[in-house]
Amino acid sequence: MDLSFLAIPLFQRALLAGCILAALLAVLGVLVTARGLATLGDGLSHAAFGGIALGMYLGLKAPLVVAIPFTALAAIAIGALRRKGGLRSDVAMAILFAICFAFGVILLRKAKRTEQTFDPEQLLFGNILLVGSDDLVIVIVIAIVTATFFLFAWTRIAYATFDEELARLSGIEVGWLESALLALLAAVVVAAIRLAGVVLVSAFLVIPAATGRSLGRGLGGVVGYAMVAGAVGVFAGFLLAHSLGWPEGASIVVMLAIMFVVSLGVRRIRAR
Repeated sequence: MDLSFLAIPLFQRALLAGCILAALLAVLGVLVTARGLATLGDGLSHAAFGGIALGMYLGLKAPLVVAIPFTALAAIAIGALRRKGGLRSDVAMAILFAICFAFGVILLRKAKRTEQTFDPEQLLFGNILLVGSDDLVIVIVIAIVTATFFLFAWTRIAYATFDEELARLSGIEVGWLESALLALLAAVVVAAIRLAGVVLVSAFLVIPAATGRSLGRGLGGVVGYAMVAGAVGVFAGFLLAHSLGWPEGASIVVMLAIMFVVSLGVRRIRAR
């Protein structure tokens, strides 16, 4: 296999951004799926569609600047509706994200199109090769913020994830932690739309987390395996796409799925 293309800065930026985002989504996916919110990534990608459409409507060259806070507010609203509104998580997500997606469709129809405008098709299916230097800077900043947050709050987040009621009784501000976690997740999902688009981005959240659960023992092991699975899936999927001429986002998801199936086999062997 010819790997000379990896020396080109375009591909290097795409791979670096993809691996960072996949690792971040893997960590967040472990925490989110443990809370029974596996569909949250799909919902957030729909909310991000509305945010990006708003940025396009405003004529911004980098609509992610608007989409990240827009989606973060939508995610925080979900947590608030769940805790204070008495709604089930799936109901709150379905209502809010349907509104955001419809809002995005309307704005896209009204937005002025130029050659420099964010291509709406890329919102749906993504294109990792379109990751530019500015996008990479945004990804690195998100990664630093996320790592700093986990550095100081990991123990409390893990506690609240697996026993929310007891954590609340212990004096942990569960509501604030959940809001911060959802806001970070929203930022990462918005950035990851470049990789796989609205349609497939939730796979980056769920599949590596499921792989980590199959292989890991204890929360640290699960998170570690999930991060490795996410990063390796991006690299292997990128090579597969380049070799066969497949779309990069779909190829990455295929590799993530293959790794998950392999992890199930490894777990069965361990059980024996």
